[in-house]
Amino acid sequence: MRPFIKITILAFFLLPVITFSQEMAGLVHSNHAGTNVLFFNPAGMHHQKDYLSINLITADIFFSNNYFFLDKNEFTVPSLLSGNMDLVMHPTGYSQGERPYYLYDKAIDTRLDFDIKIQGPSAMFIYKSHAVALFSAAKSIMTMRNISPDIGNLMYYGFGYTPQHLQKYSVQNFNMSTLAWGEIGLSYAYQWNSRSFSNWNFGISLKYLLGVVGSYFHADDIEYTLIDDTTLDLDKMEADLGFSMPADYETNDFPAGSFLNGKGFAVDLGIEYQELLDRQAKSNARACAQPYYPYKYRFGISLIDVGYINFKNNAQLHSFTNTDYTWYRIDTANYESLNSLLQESSLRLYGSPTATYKANAFKMWLPTSINIDGDYNFENDIYLNASAVIALPFNRNFIQKPSVVSITPRYEHRNFEFSVPFSLYQWQYPRVGVALRLYYFTIGSDYFTSLLGVHDFNGMDLYFSLKFKFGKGSCERRNKINPCGDSKYNFPWSK
Repeated sequence: MRPFIKITILAFFLLPVITFSQEMAGLVHSNHAGTNVLFFNPAGMHHQKDYLSINLITADIFFSNNYFFLDKNEFTVPSLLSGNMDLVMHPTGYSQGERPYYLYDKAIDTRLDFDIKIQGPSAMFIYKSHAVALFSAAKSIMTMRNISPDIGNLMYYGFGYTPQHLQKYSVQNFNMSTLAWGEIGLSYAYQWNSRSFSNWNFGISLKYLLGVVGSYFHADDIEYTLIDDTTLDLDKMEADLGFSMPADYETNDFPAGSFLNGKGFAVDLGIEYQELLDRQAKSNARACAQPYYPYKYRFGISLIDVGYINFKNNAQLHSFTNTDYTWYRIDTANYESLNSLLQESSLRLYGSPTATYKANAFKMWLPTSINIDGDYNFENDIYLNASAVIALPFNRNFIQKPSVVSITPRYEHRNFEFSVPFSLYQWQYPRVGVALRLYYFTIGSDYFTSLLGVHDFNGMDLYFSLKFKFGKGSCERRNKINPCGDSKYNFPWSK
């Protein structure tokens, strides 16, 4: 079974470009976020202090789970990043040999999230009531949901886990999904009521999606009994399996064939309200001289990643239903390819090697969410942000991002910024982060304690961003002798 395992690992983790995750709270809520604000709310372009922002690269890696952990005395993130990692293996005491990690002792279903994303060359430009951005990005996500305790034990110990022999189990709504794609897009935001002490901002992003890898296994209901370490009695199985990837399913060659296996579209919609400290005045100043009007507070809500990718290239869709089969000597099963595994399974379960095959195309929905945030200005470069990311399932064939709520105090200056996000992952797991910006470079983590090795390792988050930015009123700062427009309003922030 090694070739099959190898191709599965490659499909999940190796992508042509490395690229949702924690929400980079120390980055996206800043008034110097530039195009990074599009991750959270496209209407947020209008609260930016920069009229022009050019993103060179932004990257984020995120991993979290409540299924397993690595002992803090045996693993640290610095050792991983340095390449000097030597994991200690531990015997399971059963048929699966050794493992470098431990299981949480939980009697509830568990989950796992792995997410990498990159925003490539992108630019944002703001002039008066109009803001526009062009962006590119690459993202990959792998999730597992509703890992029941019995399935978790089998994944760790194998079929030789005797405490689960001769016990009947029922697995409900188990899901394992992977999605990797690139996107290019256009964002636009309009500011309404721009001559008052407050304004409304409306934003939209349109994205063209290029699918590289898509796969999902969704089990509505599985009932089984493990007779012993060689015999599985499958009483019921209602499940769907879909996959499309740059691989040869007959030889397991990877990568092979086209990297473009699907296409699709998505849209982001956002709205934001700002209560300002000063009345907005009419200005004919050029872009670099247009004034920045600081807000006392702002509030926004957005709907992010509404869309799907239609995988048509090298795609297979399989369905398993009305299953009742006893599989003897399952421990000796050895398949040379993904196709041979599926054909043999179909032959055993239904008497035909093609009975499970249903279609050569399928759709996968993006990790849609509702994002809500509010930001308060204490008027001394100190801000306080509160935000929530609420995952929305649109379809059974979807990637579900984790829900996160956070409170982030920050100190924000033109050339320096420091923030400390306090977040609650999946409504129950507290996290502490930190982010630092010096001029054009930002580095941060929404799970900073995981990088320090102060507790057992069950996840991490690390991001950085490099961009060039040009502030509103910047040309006046460069030319004190001949200011180009906004000094007549006597705005101290433009000097």
